[in-house]
Amino acid sequence: MRNVANPRIMLIGADNTSDRFGAALARKVLEKRPEGVIFGIGGPLMADAGVRLLYDISEMVSLGVFDSLRGAHIVKRLIQRVSETMDEERPHVVVQIGLPVFSLRLLEIAQCKGLQTFYYYTPLSRGLMEFKTERFAGLVDKVIGISKYETEACLKAGINAEFVGHPLIDLVKSKRPAADVRAQLNLSPDKPVIAVLPGAREVEVKNVLPTVLKAIGHLRRAKLDCQTLVSVAPTVRRSVVEEMVKKAKNVEAVVGGDTSEALEAADLAVTSIGTVSLEAALMGVPCIAVYRVPTTIYLFDKMFANKPRMTVVNNVLEEQVVPEFIQSEFGVGKLVDEMERLLTDEDARQAMLAKFARLPEQLGEPGSVDRAAEIIVQAAAVQEA
Repeated sequence: MRNVANPRIMLIGADNTSDRFGAALARKVLEKRPEGVIFGIGGPLMADAGVRLLYDISEMVSLGVFDSLRGAHIVKRLIQRVSETMDEERPHVVVQIGLPVFSLRLLEIAQCKGLQTFYYYTPLSRGLMEFKTERFAGLVDKVIGISKYETEACLKAGINAEFVGHPLIDLVKSKRPAADVRAQLNLSPDKPVIAVLPGAREVEVKNVLPTVLKAIGHLRRAKLDCQTLVSVAPTVRRSVVEEMVKKAKNVEAVVGGDTSEALEAADLAVTSIGTVSLEAALMGVPCIAVYRVPTTIYLFDKMFANKPRMTVVNNVLEEQVVPEFIQSEFGVGKLVDEMERLLTDEDARQAMLAKFARLPEQLGEPGSVDRAAEIIVQAAAVQEA
């Protein structure tokens, strides 16, 4: 099969995770085909990786605009702009990444225009099996599967899928020894550290972080002298987090460290239900997953309703391994009990870590991003031939 010197690839991302995975994918594609042209919707990471952005959605995602009435108008304008770009540039491949904020509309438009459509990190990877799979199958030429769970779910639903492995297997790496990270962040080497990674959207952080800090304050009153490290996602204003930490009682928290550093320093992590929970698990950090936003903007509430598992780790392992506290289940008392258990009960910690050790069986071997990029490059070659 001949190579295409300048494949044209459109990437569509709509959240922090898709921006990260899209950036890794774009870099690999451009390594293989330096003259390739990649454009689409995403955030700053994709832009840094060489993607020409039609629209940077990072601020809109952070502020929860896509969950509002105003967001509907923004999405409508975005869809129109992307449709026009499809006509003008005729991409060889259109790749949707992550949760479908655009309700599959862009894939539908691409199909109508005769363009080849792929999906990377589908809603099925989050256990959303009621995600209108019949319509989905008709709009996607191929799913690039990031877990065996997702790939099998797609095949069962009649969707063409190929397993390549999870990008986090390539992206999650220890940067420095934990002692060095703690020293840099002015954390004691002798006291346990609770890392709090409350989400990549301000609407999540504002509804989660005060309660988590309050629970940690209760731990201190229970004679558990812990240190608290709050990591701020790139899409969240640091000033917003610092103000919440300042108002917290009985807690002295350090604000700083990226995700990798926070997890490297941690004995226990309190994370959002998304990809960061999987990062914690892959780094061998026991964790608790939390999620709460106002019910008026509960993200994909119809898809998430009545799901036994919402946290990424639990969906991949198909088991309730990470304790998760969602919406009405999220409260100080339950958090205190679970944090105390995972900090003091070594058997409970080791049992969780033993189950985390099964993740590579589901997520595959290193090199997953390269394999995904190769599929896309070869698909572009077929279109160009």
